[in-house]
Amino acid sequence: MKYKFFLFDIDGVFTDGGLYYTNTSDVIRKFNVQDGLGIRLLMQTEIKPVIVTGKKSEAVARRMDTLGIELVYQNVRNKLAKIQEISRQFSVSLDEMIFMGDDWNDFPVLKKVGCALTVPASPKEIQKTCHYVTVKSGGNGAVREAIEWVLRKENLYASAVQKFLKHLKNHV
Repeated sequence: MKYKFFLFDIDGVFTDGGLYYTNTSDVIRKFNVQDGLGIRLLMQTEIKPVIVTGKKSEAVARRMDTLGIELVYQNVRNKLAKIQEISRQFSVSLDEMIFMGDDWNDFPVLKKVGCALTVPASPKEIQKTCHYVTVKSGGNGAVREAIEWVLRKENLYASAVQKFLKHLKNHV
């Protein structure tokens, strides 16, 4: 297998990028259940999902915990430095990493990883750098689409779906 880690930004990728403020100063983000199922498919392979996001949010921590994503890095100011640190810590080269980001703070990482993915709302210069631009927008199934694209490209999709369905059957 070519890839070992699939790293994701949050805002604009897992979410639509909107920040909803309540009267109590809470910030709310909306996540898509289809993206969650995409993560479950990814987890049927040996590719490990990783979150690297610039903001810190309890909602993000809770959602990623619900999905079973163990490696969640929040409040990351320099994503390239963090990903290089992850590379050293887990002995995974940048070429063995996939990264999905959507804006200029993601650009240095998108230029360095083995597979770069983005969403339609990202700047055109970023889109030109990426191997794939999803049809679906961030927060609206883009993560699932990107995961399925990678799994099909790596000939892992059919087996991931079979393992997922077997898991469902055994846990009903």
